[in-house]
Amino acid sequence: MRRATSIAMATALLLATSATAGTKAKPERPPVGVDSYRDGHTRPRALAYGADDRLLYVALSTSDEVAIVDPAASPPRLLARARVCGFPDAIASVPGGGAVVACRFDPALRRIRRGARGEWRVRTLAAGSASGARGLALSPDGALAYVASPADGGVNVVSLAAGGGVVQTRATGLSPRALRVVPVGAIVGQDRPLLLVSNFIDHTVTVHRIGADGRLGEAVQTIKLEAPVLDLIVAGAPATLLLFTHEDRRIDRAHLSVEGLDSGVIVIRASARGGPAAAAPFDDPGPGKRTFVNLGERATPVIELAAAAGGDGGTGIAVVGAGSDNLLIARGAEGSTLAAASPVDVGANPSAVAALPGGRFVTADRLSDTLSFVADGRLVATLDVGVPERPTPAERGELLFYSRALVPNNVADGPLSLYTCAACHDDGDIDGRRHPAKRNRFFSMTKSCRGLGTTAPYLSLGEPATIEGFADNIVTTHAQGAERGEPGFDRYPVTLRVRAGRDARGRRRALLAGARRGRVGEPSEGSPDDWEKVTLSPDELRAALAAYMVRIPPEPSPFVRPGRRALERDARAGLALFRDGCAGCHQLVGDSANSDRIPGNRIERRLLAGEVALTDARLHAVGTPVLGNGGNNPPSLRGVWEAAPYFSDGSARTLEEVLRRTDPDAPQVHAPANATRPPAFSATQSAALLAFLRAL
Repeated sequence: MRRATSIAMATALLLATSATAGTKAKPERPPVGVDSYRDGHTRPRALAYGADDRLLYVALSTSDEVAIVDPAASPPRLLARARVCGFPDAIASVPGGGAVVACRFDPALRRIRRGARGEWRVRTLAAGSASGARGLALSPDGALAYVASPADGGVNVVSLAAGGGVVQTRATGLSPRALRVVPVGAIVGQDRPLLLVSNFIDHTVTVHRIGADGRLGEAVQTIKLEAPVLDLIVAGAPATLLLFTHEDRRIDRAHLSVEGLDSGVIVIRASARGGPAAAAPFDDPGPGKRTFVNLGERATPVIELAAAAGGDGGTGIAVVGAGSDNLLIARGAEGSTLAAASPVDVGANPSAVAALPGGRFVTADRLSDTLSFVADGRLVATLDVGVPERPTPAERGELLFYSRALVPNNVADGPLSLYTCAACHDDGDIDGRRHPAKRNRFFSMTKSCRGLGTTAPYLSLGEPATIEGFADNIVTTHAQGAERGEPGFDRYPVTLRVRAGRDARGRRRALLAGARRGRVGEPSEGSPDDWEKVTLSPDELRAALAAYMVRIPPEPSPFVRPGRRALERDARAGLALFRDGCAGCHQLVGDSANSDRIPGNRIERRLLAGEVALTDARLHAVGTPVLGNGGNNPPSLRGVWEAAPYFSDGSARTLEEVLRRTDPDAPQVHAPANATRPPAFSATQSAALLAFLRAL
């Protein structure tokens, strides 16, 4: 019942000063590394409701905790916060009570449950050597966990007995994320449960039969799409597969503004034929023929469909609009029902949703540190699970990055699209798509925004030169109006809906209490009334966006043990090779704009901390399509292990393919023709370089 996809990234430190109207304040350059996600906010991003213990479990990603909530209390009550592991990303309730947690920055699972004396106990379950988990589901009997592991390129099947352990790894595709178990009987002729897997970078959904022992079979069906699938669910009668994604077509900018990036639902009916076990369970008509319900072309749009849930007892379907701060509840899975449903406003950047008894739903509002409880089509309660206020420019820049509010005058009329920065930079990273420049002058792969503050200049063209210029470029190139020749189309104010400060909330509650004296139900802490609107000038919104972008932190490699400060032997050998043959373009400096060389005795620690730029301020012609004036600005190699497909044209699917066509002595170091000649690196050297690149 969760999907966090839409990520969201943490700001590193709070900006102490506010930008004033009409002032283009340069954002501070705070130190940013792999631990910078811990900044005092909790950013809830996954939910699980336990039917047996009737408790709600909440993954608090940037405080390394799980919150336990009593959703039946009036108002809902926070019972405890338990520390679990680094960046809890996914969570599932366990039969009999408690929950299992998968953390992105820790390879082991955690089992949390209440002890005999009411205390909360956390137990570690071995789940393989690689961290980076992104999705979680349990087998129908609750004995096994299915863990989406981008590092392993598939799903790990993990025992929940004793100390855990991986019993199987099933390859599924690049960057598996959302998982969904389909129980027996949901589809005509289905004799075994199914596991559905969204492979985010591959833009595929694979369907696997779950065996009697809980192991996964090969994919019996693969659905290939143009865009990543953020979440998926099987609902309705007859059964229907709903894929929450963007338009199933190529992104286009032939007319300047972006087309083909609206949020919506692909509707695919389950097969009515039944048939053999190997038969495809869904009647996929194929590209260009699928039903797409556009949720952007509405009076009240629902943007960035980060998570969905089926209602208790068949009471409907709920899907969050992470970029529009709302929740859409439909009473069926038909396209017309989804299109006609009315959304409810919730907290900021809802990134997960769970069904509760009685037809209620709850959202995890990542950027307001709140939970929003919805019943009968309205918001009935808001519970704080962190620090809801976002008063600084950097914090408001984070809200802008993940919200359609950044371009409030944009519309989804005709081919035009409504979207957020996260539509292309999920969790501040990439989406595996080739995106067009204005008028489709060229197409290039998405570049990560993680660690952005130290990798100037920006874009493959090597411009703009500063983060301030880049923020202005984002607003100017994504605000509609240039195609109509409107003067000043990109100079507009932005209004954000934010949580009021604690003093303002206290005054408001006192006023409401006086007005309602003698009545039951005065607003409590976290009342739906505790919001206010803040308007940023055109200069302030640019300053806020820049202040956030310099704070987007890199993530630790899943191939490196948490806390390690030195490379393993094979990766250290790879570093030596890299320094000799690759560091001219991917420099070992702290900031590419300053070219500040890092002393040799500190390089390994700073590489593992994400504090090395691994790019260059110059343009290089390396044998890939040239986009700039004489070459391309090289991408930073931080997190390169999950940056596939590689090169500006996406022509290499794996790091092995990258190395096969890499020759430091060739006129063009990455030219495809290099792969037709004897390899530049021996098998031992290639293995060392792979170990090094995967450690970044």
